[in-house]
Amino acid sequence: YGVAKFAPIACAGPLLAAEIDALTRALSNPKRPLAAIVAGSKVSTKLTLLNNLAQKVDRLIVGGGIANTFLLAEGFGIGKSLAEPDLVPECKKVLATLAAKGATLPLPIDVVVARECSATAAATIRRADDVHADEMILDIGQQTALGLSHLLREAGTIIWNGPIGVFEFEAFSEGTRQIALAIAEATANGAFSIAGGGDTLAAIARYGIADRISYIS
Repeated sequence: YGVAKFAPIACAGPLLAAEIDALTRALSNPKRPLAAIVAGSKVSTKLTLLNNLAQKVDRLIVGGGIANTFLLAEGFGIGKSLAEPDLVPECKKVLATLAAKGATLPLPIDVVVARECSATAAATIRRADDVHADEMILDIGQQTALGLSHLLREAGTIIWNGPIGVFEFEAFSEGTRQIALAIAEATANGAFSIAGGGDTLAAIARYGIADRISYIS
């Protein structure tokens, strides 16, 4: 800030230019279908992003606490999973925006649950409509991962922000791994992919796919 304030001439550098180029390519005139993955713990921090993307994408994939809030909006019981019930009306608006333009938000059909969020927690796979009151959703199940991977492999453009589950713990990492590999495969087959965010970068590093993402922010 100080340098820019006192420099006679100040301008954006090549990294910022590359960022703008990548985002423009992904959002202004994308190769279709355009798929976006928005995951993480809170809807509130990404609500503007979700509303904006809902107007542009063909597939909006949500994960983590964001997906749990969308499950609540669709009437599912989520036990003691992380969610923001007060934002259910906002989630319904996003769903309505997508429906109006013929786009979809595929919610989990199966999930990985546990009674606590820890490295030693016992993981159980349940149908999304069968989560017990004392359980929390910590990852997507295998059937959901397969379905989302198929959607991503068909995409022309992919925007990825946030891991799908608590991938730091092995028992809850498979969903994020499958998504990461599907994005890498789609990119290798000609899709344009852009990924950003600290946790997303950690997942990219963990699964060794940095060379198969078109642009990493």
